[in-house]
Amino acid sequence: MKLPLSWLKSHVALTDDVATIATHLVRLGHEVEGVEEPRSAVKGVRVGHIIEKKPHPDADKLSLLKVEIGDKQPLTIVCGASNMGEGDKVPVATIGTTLPNGLVIKQGKIRGETSFGMCCSEVELGLADESAGLLILPGDAPVGAEVGELLGLEEAVFDLSITPNRGDCMSVRGLARDLAADSGLELADISIDPVPADSSIALPHISIAAVDGCPLYLGRRIEGVKVSDSPAWIQARLIAAGQRPVNGVVDVLNMIMLDLGQPMHAFDTDSLNGAVSIRITSGGESFEALDGRKLTLPEGDLVVADESAVIALAGIMGSEPSGVTGTTVNIMLESAFFKPAKVSETRRHHGMVSEASMRFERGVDPAMVAVAMEQATTLILETFGGRAGAVSVSGSAGGINAKEPLTFDFSRIEKRLGIEVPESTDAVLSRMGFGVSRSQGKMRVSIPGHRHDVSIPEDISEEYARVIGFDAVPECLPPLATTKPAAVDHSIDYAVADGFVQAISYAFISEAEQRMFSPDDGNDILLENPISEAMAVMRRSGWPGLLGIARHNMNRQQPGVMLVEQGRSYEKNGDGHRENNIMAWLMCGEIQSDQWHTTVRSADFFDMKGAVESWLASNGLTARFMANDDVQGLQAGQSADLFIGKSVVGRIGKVDAAIADHYDIDASVFVAEINLDVLPEGKKAKFQPLPEFPGVERDLVFLFDRTDRVEAILQAVRKAGGNLLTDARVFDRYVGQGVPDGKVSLGVRFTLQDAKRTLTQKDSDGVSAAIVAAMEKIFNAPLRG
Repeated sequence: MKLPLSWLKSHVALTDDVATIATHLVRLGHEVEGVEEPRSAVKGVRVGHIIEKKPHPDADKLSLLKVEIGDKQPLTIVCGASNMGEGDKVPVATIGTTLPNGLVIKQGKIRGETSFGMCCSEVELGLADESAGLLILPGDAPVGAEVGELLGLEEAVFDLSITPNRGDCMSVRGLARDLAADSGLELADISIDPVPADSSIALPHISIAAVDGCPLYLGRRIEGVKVSDSPAWIQARLIAAGQRPVNGVVDVLNMIMLDLGQPMHAFDTDSLNGAVSIRITSGGESFEALDGRKLTLPEGDLVVADESAVIALAGIMGSEPSGVTGTTVNIMLESAFFKPAKVSETRRHHGMVSEASMRFERGVDPAMVAVAMEQATTLILETFGGRAGAVSVSGSAGGINAKEPLTFDFSRIEKRLGIEVPESTDAVLSRMGFGVSRSQGKMRVSIPGHRHDVSIPEDISEEYARVIGFDAVPECLPPLATTKPAAVDHSIDYAVADGFVQAISYAFISEAEQRMFSPDDGNDILLENPISEAMAVMRRSGWPGLLGIARHNMNRQQPGVMLVEQGRSYEKNGDGHRENNIMAWLMCGEIQSDQWHTTVRSADFFDMKGAVESWLASNGLTARFMANDDVQGLQAGQSADLFIGKSVVGRIGKVDAAIADHYDIDASVFVAEINLDVLPEGKKAKFQPLPEFPGVERDLVFLFDRTDRVEAILQAVRKAGGNLLTDARVFDRYVGQGVPDGKVSLGVRFTLQDAKRTLTQKDSDGVSAAIVAAMEKIFNAPLRG
């Protein structure tokens, strides 16, 4: 938010220099990101009058202008803009001028034509980040005048970052209130006599059907308005505050919004059909917004409508057909209090943010609704003429944001801040609008209507801290009880040591992403007030977040990614909810680049399996991987459950191609996830001497059904092998000639060893016989000759 100093001084008579005011603003909790001095930055830019415009002979998109700037001869300037015409007045940077962006204006040739200056937009003048063309100055601007003086740019402008909880400070008035209270200065009186109503003008018929979304709505008709450009002083204020002038009526309302924090809107009365109502949409209604978007409104939006159409998304934006233009004669002014939650809900439906919605979502001052109406009416009548009717009032400001006074021990404030708070600071809070009283160590505070962010005693502590200054809070730790140090969790460290990159993703995902890996069983935790539809539910798996990160990297020419995240998943559990601590992995793309000694290799299932096994080994654990073709979101034939003992602790597999396509990932994607809460304690590493006696390695080949699972086979081999067996693995797989259909030949290699003696042939034969018998009994798998 940009705050011109001269505008601020119209509310409070500040005498401090710019640097001191900036310091006070920061202490009061309003971050000053920068201070600009626009006038000095545009010295040498003068008002120019375009007396001739013709096409450039050698460039279709350039024009040759003759511009008077008050010198003896007009200047010839080559210009690339298209929004100007003969008779317009524009800023002209003369030769030798240095613009805010560092550009020094020099005489030069552009496509063969000499240019003796530069016509400027708001961007070149440092007044905006973008523009659609030249800045067109008011028609009464004196030719040759310094543009800095014309636009009132001699003041300093503070660039502020207002925290989301301080909606009351998204206005000049709100910031002036804080500074006046802090400095002990008087805040300017903004009361104004009501505008006399012309009885010949009909009272607008207004009704509120959605009281929960709009407790107060004021409407007033003004007839005979002559809409034109706003006066230079209004345009100067808007430009200094970062706003672009539109037309006279709109500019007045924008200025009132920036001044008082109360957004307003004006409708072209002649475009309205019948009575106006504030209601909730039923779904399927059309709306053409002022920004050109054409929307089909869902059920539940808060809108302003006449008897035939929606004329505004309440608190967000009006409709194009009902908007005020240069031909408008009769208008209806709107000043209302729309509930923050309802405006936020409607705004999220359409991803539509406006200056009005930002203020309504944070909460406006209900006391300013009527004040803004009178100020806007007065200014419009004085500037553009017309006759105003009476104000139609629907609803009441009473009770809006009304809160019970807070009563608590004042020692609670001092303990929280760690300092003694003098009674003199109470006066500062009183000047901010709070009702403050102390008696026998008790404090009673009534909360003003404009402070939507204050509701508990801790909020009052923050108010005192702002007044005193956070720098005054002592830098010392409170007394802490001695406790046993918490165990260090190295889970993520082990994964990173294996080459994975730690990622952190949001715990909120879309419902569509939830359905990719979790069933629609009613156990989702839905957010009541989500930021957007893409962040509407709490995740039940870490995979959607990692897939989004993988897409971001793969779309930026990364050949492959290896990601890991330690976080939580969330789901309903009876009447409550359950949070699971999880580790999630993702691999896709290249995991080995081409070298002189090797070629490119992409990730496969066994790379992911090996990574999980390595991580488990670091934690003193081993797991069995049991094939499971029913893991949602994973490809059948390349998915498995992870077992430790008899418990399922995780899952692993290849992401379905359709899901990978949804994330625009062409490569195969492999994922794994482990629930850390169900992992048993791992074996602690301890020293084991090297074996003194040699081991025995034997190979056996069996004929299995193709449906038999390797993990089950190896588990049976280990059990049959007894204490002498130290390792077992499949070393060969064969299908083809000599192997019946539906069968597969698997070679099993096992190692036998005893730490205390050398094994005999009898030992080896005994274990081999036990394994052969187990394969016959469990799998009906004969030994191949």
